[in-house]
Amino acid sequence: MGFPPQSPFPAQHERLLLELLPLKNSDAFRNWITSPLVQGSWREFCHDFLARNQSTPEADKDLVAKQATDAIRSRTAKYVAYHPAKNGWTAEDHHIRFIVTVVEDNRLNGGIWTDVDRHSKQLAMARAVYEVLGYLRVMAAVGMDTSPPSYDA
Repeated sequence: MGFPPQSPFPAQHERLLLELLPLKNSDAFRNWITSPLVQGSWREFCHDFLARNQSTPEADKDLVAKQATDAIRSRTAKYVAYHPAKNGWTAEDHHIRFIVTVVEDNRLNGGIWTDVDRHSKQLAMARAVYEVLGYLRVMAAVGMDTSPPSYDA
């Protein structure tokens, strides 16, 4: 059972994400989450995993964030390749891929993180992107547009 569209959940989740991400306000958040820096990875996640596994519970946050951090640090080809072969991938692999691609796309393409952040805030970045994925999944599950609600603090 999902949240009704009038639920305060999306606005509350947005406030949490604003605390975790280096974005100044909800307009910046909406622009970022609907940009190619997030949407490309989201579409890939939906196509390659979510379309066939809608009822699969979210992967363990700490485990996935740690593995994503390791993959970013070591530039693991399995997760950073342009179109990796995904035969035999687990739910965790798809979550890690989403996190890695969002972090790296944002770092390399003038997004919200820099090379300095990559070295000093890796785990925090991975955890924040995990929460972004959770937000997008909830919004999609309840049939809402994956564009964020209009909440301003």
